[in-house]
Amino acid sequence: MKNPNVKHIIIGGDPGGFSLKNAIRDHLIEEGYDITDVDSDAPIFFQDVAKKVAKGVQSQKFDRGIAICGTGMGVSIICNKHKGIYAALCESVYQARRARQVNNTNVLCLGGFIVGEEMGRIMADAWLEQEHMSGLSPNVAKIVEHEFDQLVEFEKTVFE
Repeated sequence: MKNPNVKHIIIGGDPGGFSLKNAIRDHLIEEGYDITDVDSDAPIFFQDVAKKVAKGVQSQKFDRGIAICGTGMGVSIICNKHKGIYAALCESVYQARRARQVNNTNVLCLGGFIVGEEMGRIMADAWLEQEHMSGLSPNVAKIVEHEFDQLVEFEKTVFE
């Protein structure tokens, strides 16, 4: 576990993301993270994966969540329908790192048809190790500094 601020992770994958989910889950367990797998025995529908992961993070029992379906789009859309959930669909290590660094995401969404197992493990590590605002240049930090606060304020009007 390389980030002491992240210990508890909830993860799930539908039929299209099940093997990628298992590869990432097993890797994160080896890294020392406390993992809750929402579908450890058999894959469930992407809608159910997304709801369980989002509600787990929403409950604050989990520091972050990872939701995986075939393309990642379905779980991303559903996760982002939950108040306080900021999910990013990523297809590269750079996107995963920036999703956390700039956008303060708390759910990583991946596509099992898009991302291979080794790349998925590396992406998960990059996203879990990154902290919001950490390592940004002063110019970028000035731009990003209040963006997340504005998003939270906007969210209040959407989830009344």
